[in-house]
Amino acid sequence: MSILADLAPRPGRFRDAVSIGGLCTAIVVVSMTLRIPEAGLAAYLVFFAYRPDANGTIAVAVVFVFLSIFVVAVSIPMLGMVLDNPPARMALVAGITFVGMWLASATPLGPIASTLAFLLTFLVILPDVVNLPIPNEVELLTHSIAWVAPIVIIAMITIGVLAYLFGRNAIGVVEDRMAERLSAVSDRLAGRMDAAAFAEIVTAAPAKVEDLEKFAKLSTSKADWNRLMALDRELLELMLAVAAFDEAEADPQTRTMLEAQLADVQSMTRASITMATESRPLVAATAEDVAACIRSVGRILNGERLPEAPATAKEGGGFRSLLLEPRHWQFATKVTLAVMACIFLFTGLDWVSIHTCMITCYYVSEATLGESVHKMTLRMVGCLIGAALAALSLIYLIPLMNDVGQLALLVFVVASIGGWIGMGSERIAYAGFQIVLAFFLVVLDALGAFGLNFGPSYDFEPATGRILGILFGSLACAFAFVTLWPLPMRVDVADGIGRTFRAVAAGLRREPATGRAEILAGLGRARDLQDYTLFERAVEVDSITPEWCAATDEAFRTLAIASVLERRRARRGETDVAGLTALAGAFEQDADYFAQGLLAPRREAAIAGATDPVAADPLDAALVKHLQEIAGCRTVPSQAESLQPALSS
Repeated sequence: MSILADLAPRPGRFRDAVSIGGLCTAIVVVSMTLRIPEAGLAAYLVFFAYRPDANGTIAVAVVFVFLSIFVVAVSIPMLGMVLDNPPARMALVAGITFVGMWLASATPLGPIASTLAFLLTFLVILPDVVNLPIPNEVELLTHSIAWVAPIVIIAMITIGVLAYLFGRNAIGVVEDRMAERLSAVSDRLAGRMDAAAFAEIVTAAPAKVEDLEKFAKLSTSKADWNRLMALDRELLELMLAVAAFDEAEADPQTRTMLEAQLADVQSMTRASITMATESRPLVAATAEDVAACIRSVGRILNGERLPEAPATAKEGGGFRSLLLEPRHWQFATKVTLAVMACIFLFTGLDWVSIHTCMITCYYVSEATLGESVHKMTLRMVGCLIGAALAALSLIYLIPLMNDVGQLALLVFVVASIGGWIGMGSERIAYAGFQIVLAFFLVVLDALGAFGLNFGPSYDFEPATGRILGILFGSLACAFAFVTLWPLPMRVDVADGIGRTFRAVAAGLRREPATGRAEILAGLGRARDLQDYTLFERAVEVDSITPEWCAATDEAFRTLAIASVLERRRARRGETDVAGLTALAGAFEQDADYFAQGLLAPRREAAIAGATDPVAADPLDAALVKHLQEIAGCRTVPSQAESLQPALSS
């Protein structure tokens, strides 16, 4: 997908961008009015706290408030113990970073763990960073640390209040997302959207709604919440049914008949399909399933009884397996070494203004090599664009300004542009954040640092140092991630494919499987990683090959067809699985191959030679036959490769 497509408008994007711009502007005005230092960093917190719904934004703001209080309460006594012992301080920094980044990689804490590690580390090395005209060093440090809480708290209060007054209800945002899904189904059936774009929406949709689900319960009753989640599940099944319909290569007339039944709720509840006698069984099976899914969605929208939630299997091997998984401690080690190298760089050169190199290490590090290089590239490009905008503003615009309102307008415009980019896909989003950060670091630092000067300044050295620090930090991380245990993106692609085939096998056996949303999110991640192959190849790593891309598409096709068969059998209450034992075993074997990082080999003969009987229903038989054909069309790369060394070395 091109950059222009990533920058194109979509429903709600303008609102999100303007909201981000407005929140950043409000924080800058409040900070300047109350003479609170570091207005730029406070305003940048908007990009961490903002969510499309008011509930989510307020919840994150509250978490940040408590996090800042905790950090200040812990860091002052911690720093007091190691203040006069630089080796102990460095050891403490290394320990905090390692634990924090291990938690960020191995647990759902993710960004919270990395942010907490960064804040604690920053305050521990504060004696090497700050240089304020306060004679007593202990008083200096106490004042500096004490500023952290007001900076964060004032910013979060501003964000929370504005989100409460003007933000969108979480339920409304979730409903909009579901309306987008229905619209995508309608567009695909009518031929207004191609199959590739529809598949991308199907695999991306679960993650987007899942982010909103966490806070939607704060503004609705339990009954409404259950209905909303039931609708979410049925819409996912409908989208999978349409994907299977595509796989069956249905005729335009049947598509038109089904699309017409999405016109209103009443027509949805009565959705049905009359197939021509010459229709192929695979088309008839998938068309009937699409109609059944439309009826199910219509009944939920009409307020009828909710369908039961399917039983799902829990994944994961417990804490012990996390401890033994090498990729987590390898990730933490790489980030720790990059952080320590950056600290030694700016302290050894006595160049305090490039301390942002250390901060960069916490936020550009990703699980796989390609993602990390991609994020580093976005950070550097965004940083350079933001710095250029800031320099032009300081030269041509700031001298013409004579009140805070004019500055607020400039901040609003730049923050809204960054917000528009930041609300795009993962391919470009981080660049938007960095444009705004670099702009704030230059312009707002020039207008007041640490509360000592709130008039214009044209000393570019501190801001230039911060920008160079971002570039140095990106290079330090790149070196660490390329030279130490480089983890190819194929590892996570293989994981997403393998989990899909394991879920297909469980569904064929009528056993509890991983939730459909989780499986689709894993396939969505596998698809997204394919966009970053250029970044792995740039550092001479053999990246995802066309065979891996084909395997991802095949896993999605398999899941779509298998879900049709699973739903048809569930509607009949069928429990006998003997007829599908061989097929389920074949897909389980596929999952084992991908778990080892290997592309599953051809086994056309093994599938074709299966003697287990299949269901007597001719439509079910057509679905089973198509699954056998998909499984038999496996391609093998010219040189089979295993990713186990990358996982365990």
